[in-house]
Amino acid sequence: MKAMLYRRYGGPEVLESADLPKPTPGPHEILIKVRATSINPIDWKIASGKIRLLMPAKLPQVPGFDVAGEVVEVGSAVSGFAVGARVHARLDKGIGAAAAEFTLASPAVTSVMPDNMDFASGAGLPLAGMTALQALRNLGGMPLSGSKQRVLVIGASGGVGHLAVQIARAAGATVIGICSGRNRAMVESLGAQEVIDYQQPDPYRNLQACDIILDCVGSPYREWTPYLTPSGAFVSALPGPAVILRGLCNAVTRHKVHAVMLKSNAPDLRILDDLAAAGKLRVIVDQSFPLSALQAAWQRSISGRAAGKIIVTVDS
Repeated sequence: MKAMLYRRYGGPEVLESADLPKPTPGPHEILIKVRATSINPIDWKIASGKIRLLMPAKLPQVPGFDVAGEVVEVGSAVSGFAVGARVHARLDKGIGAAAAEFTLASPAVTSVMPDNMDFASGAGLPLAGMTALQALRNLGGMPLSGSKQRVLVIGASGGVGHLAVQIARAAGATVIGICSGRNRAMVESLGAQEVIDYQQPDPYRNLQACDIILDCVGSPYREWTPYLTPSGAFVSALPGPAVILRGLCNAVTRHKVHAVMLKSNAPDLRILDDLAAAGKLRVIVDQSFPLSALQAAWQRSISGRAAGKIIVTVDS
């Protein structure tokens, strides 16, 4: 099979095309014919080698966590998935392997895609969508229906942010999105009742206290705790050491600070699928690239200017 991989740490330039053996599923695995994958910053951060102490790559490494495609073979102990089913997943073993014509997935992280979902949307949803869902529900304490909270999303036009806006709106929350002025219309179209252009002078002067602040860009938490209600929570989808250390003090502090540590699982993915099937959640595609142009897709992600998800299509 065709695949993209890297044999050494570095930037997008280390990616190269390769011919690899098609994987064979074990008893508890599904073999998926990949139709699309998506780019997440964690892909190129792992490849850079800067986080090798936390997430070392086993070189050579095929990157990519998100996958959408068709089941072509199931392991002997797998039930509930038929050959030909359209599925998607956030791979949970190792550090990727979706940037190829075929990949293996565990049934525990795989969901059958809704009929109204295409492969690009299916590939763009798992990692970013579950990150947003777990941040708001598990760490922010937002119920998935009947929410009366004010939710502020920093980076509301990005991969995680644009999905968080929609998940919070579907739950009933009042949503305030922060983005650049060029993405205002997009964030408004996703349901944000208020959009703040961070490029304007003194942009937060009228910002009222929020129950949940979801940071999708890696902001210093100290800049945002003044905008929290007394029992509010700051949740970071891109946590640095300061956020992680501050989170250890939550038992003795008023405001809570949390770092999202994604736990990939099929039940959460099915919650997102149900929202998508009901027309309450959609993946915005920033740009689409063929697998052979994975270098360019990574460069687009590294630029930080993507609005929505960057998709990589896989043809065979």
